[in-house]
Parts: sequence; C-alpha cells; structure tokens
Amino acid sequence: MNIDRDFIHDVVYNFHASIMQDGVLCEYSDISPVNENYDDAIYQKIYALKYIPAYYFEYCILADKLSKRLALKKTKRVEIASFGCGLYPDYFALLHNLGNIDFEYYGFDICQWKTRTLLPASEDNIYLRTKSIDSIRESFLKDIDVFIFPKSLGDIAENIDIPSFAAKIAKTRNDTIYFLNSFITVDHKLNKHHVDIFSQFHEAMLAAGFKTTDKSGDTFYSGTRERQGLKGIDCSFDYPQDIRLCEDKDKYDCECRVVHSPVLTNSYMNFQILEYSR
Repeated sequence: MNIDRDFIHDVVYNFHASIMQDGVLCEYSDISPVNENYDDAIYQKIYALKYIPAYYFEYCILADKLSKRLALKKTKRVEIASFGCGLYPDYFALLHNLGNIDFEYYGFDICQWKTRTLLPASEDNIYLRTKSIDSIRESFLKDIDVFIFPKSLGDIAENIDIPSFAAKIAKTRNDTIYFLNSFITVDHKLNKHHVDIFSQFHEAMLAAGFKTTDKSGDTFYSGTRERQGLKGIDCSFDYPQDIRLCEDKDKYDCECRVVHSPVLTNSYMNFQILEYSR
C-alpha cells in the first residue's frame, strides 16, 4: 500500500490557508456532514481538514486490495465509477496504488464542491459530474468495471430508488464486477443499515447470474486493534501538526466548537471489497 505524504500535506495546507481567510467560523460549530451542508464552501474546507486524509488512507487500503485482485486476473485497464465522490480522495488513492493498471475515473455527486480547486492536480483520466446517480444512463453503467460507494450509501438511499439503480448495474456487459464500499461507523461496529442497503445490489447481482466468494454482510478494518493510530498502521501517514482553526475558547469569549480535530485513528474504518463473476 502506498500512502503519499506529499498529497496529505498539500491537501491540509491548501485548505487551511484558504479557510484562514474566511473569518470567524463559530456559526459552523454545530454543522454536521450531511447532504444539505456540503454545498457550503466554508464547511467543505472544515470537512476536508477533518476527514480527507483519513478517508484517503482507507481508500488506499481498498485500492491496494483491488490492485492485487486485478493483477491476479492480468487486468490492464478498468473503468471506475464513484458515487458521492465529493472531494474524490478515492481517486487519489487509486492513482497512488493501481501501479501499471490504467483506469478512467467517473465521479458523481449531487452537491457543488466549489473547493475542488484547492486539491492537488489530477491526471487526465478523471471526469466529474454534478448530478444524481439515478439519472446515469444504463448504457454507461454497462461498461463500468469498478463501483465505489465512499461512505455514501446512506445519503444515496435517501435520494434515489436503490432497487432500480441496482438493477441497472446488474445489466452490465462485463463478466467481472468489483464493489469497493466504505462505511460510516464508530469503533468498527457493523453499520447494519448501510450494509442492508448494499444487500440490494448484492441480490441484484445474484439474480443476474453473478456469484461471489466475498461476504457481502461482513466489513473489515485495517490495524491490529481498535482505535489504532493511522501512523501505527502505515508510517507514511503524516498529518501536519501545526494546523489550527479556532483559538482556545477559554482564552476568548467564544463557545465555538469548530476545533481542529482531524481523524487520525482507525476507529471510523469499516470497508469491504466484493468481486462478482459469471
């Protein structure tokens, strides 16, 4: 697995330098990561500083697992679609871990991520679309080899007809399909609701004649124990230590809780990779 330290530092320093020009952040104290907040550019910066390096780490794990499976099949090129891609850390994880495997990445999100200009440069294999995934043409989905749900299944299920979308994917022209799923979780507890949402894709694939030896109801995390630090799992993970968002509230008359508290452990990791073949 390759964790790109320069990528993490570029993301953190770029977003921090920008948010420090946005003034007082107190009004963002109680805003949470849900769909209706993602269109706000300042919240996007808070979100990036808190989550993107850790999410990138998790997607590097998945990208590395995918790379090994593709290598076993001697696959040289894949088409990838990511749903709810946001600031697309999964793209960079793939870029840094797929090695000699060529890929094209299609990222879909219903929100306007204005702060994408703060991300490191990508290559010419990325295509971003601001649209609901239920409007994606079936003819497009038929050629996709890898589907990614980056902690997005809950939000997606609130906005589209999951069985209908799963049926579209199951009509693929390909004989092997991969799903890379990352789940919102705390302390590795199984997110049964989101796993149940994915089960509708699993059932659609089985109904279309696909089989898998992967367990669709199981999720995994990296590290030898719960709450292990990401740097303890891979020493290349290096989050800058000199970043702050708000001053100490004891020093100033401010009840703001927009503090700089990035995710630095594996506590929120739960993921799965599933391979379907016929």
